[in-house]
Amino acid sequence: MDTLYQATIIATEVWQSAIDQVSWNHGLIATAYLGAAWLCLLNGHISQVARQPHAAWYFAGIVLCLLSANTVLHADLFVTHFIRASAKLQGWYGARRTLQYAAVIVLALVVMLSASWLRRVFAASDVSSETVTFGLAALLLLFALRVVSAHGTDALLNWRLIGLSVGRLLELAGIGLVVHGARRSLRFH
Repeated sequence: MDTLYQATIIATEVWQSAIDQVSWNHGLIATAYLGAAWLCLLNGHISQVARQPHAAWYFAGIVLCLLSANTVLHADLFVTHFIRASAKLQGWYGARRTLQYAAVIVLALVVMLSASWLRRVFAASDVSSETVTFGLAALLLLFALRVVSAHGTDALLNWRLIGLSVGRLLELAGIGLVVHGARRSLRFH
């Protein structure tokens, strides 16, 4: 059997198990993402009608909708396990650490460049929303760290505080920043 096909089967089994374990708290997180997305899309529409720059708002809204879907569908888990199974089947699993940390650095740079772009676009409009930019960048970086799934970052993100994992707390904080910035921006339109 082809190794990619085998990796797909392995990843699908893990993914189906995760889908079977989706609970109400996943629904709450997904709903929080959708609420933040709605506020961003609303800001985008208002900015577009006012003939102000609006692409960043729409970009943020779409990204938040995708992150909401991922919360319930666990696409990141499928990708992680597909890559992990491929690495084991192709014999390079032992060398993955260097690749994982290189991927973390590259993804962090991509997130920072995206945040820089968002910051410039928001600054060009009448409303500057640093909190939306920071919150969205934090959420994208958190997503990237989960996909790469390096041992050290997984241990940190899965560490439990007040009954929740650090990763989930950071996720809620990122969503909160986006909501705060988007709501504040609505008052200035």
